[in-house]
Amino acid sequence: MKQKSKSQKRIDLISLINEAITHDDIFKTIDYKKQSEDKIKQFIFPYLVDTLAESLVDRKGMTKEVAKGYVKRCLKWEGNVNTVVSHILFMGTQNRPDMILDMDGLKIAIEFKVGDKGSDLRCGIGQSMIYSTHYDFVICLMIDTSEDKRILNSRGGVNETNFVDLLWNKFNIKFTVI
Repeated sequence: MKQKSKSQKRIDLISLINEAITHDDIFKTIDYKKQSEDKIKQFIFPYLVDTLAESLVDRKGMTKEVAKGYVKRCLKWEGNVNTVVSHILFMGTQNRPDMILDMDGLKIAIEFKVGDKGSDLRCGIGQSMIYSTHYDFVICLMIDTSEDKRILNSRGGVNETNFVDLLWNKFNIKFTVI
């Protein structure tokens, strides 16, 4: 699959989504270390909808109500029983992102991974790589639940920084640790 170009408009959208799903109000409000991944996604969803709707109000002059309805139609996730997030068949296995935003001509996969081990980290990265073959952009949020925050605290290392840059530059994967 040919990689979509990273225009400033697209980079701004990816940044906006990333800011919404990592908002301080989310992770300072819920005890995410004791919550399931599904509960965390359920808590994040309204922040993402509101953020994207506010952006549409600013950029396109929509009313807040119309913008929210539009975002909800464009944002598919497994937590909505009325929505189907299609599987991707890869090496004989079924894979699907946690959320998909299909808006403004872009298809963006959003993956959440909660954990404290290397296997959790590798799982999130591996899934993101698979999704990058079917989506224009992928956002992967690794939620570090380790007591010492070793995953979060290691993200500034040379190997880690180079790898995260590679994911973005070669695969359009925005990888974030919180």
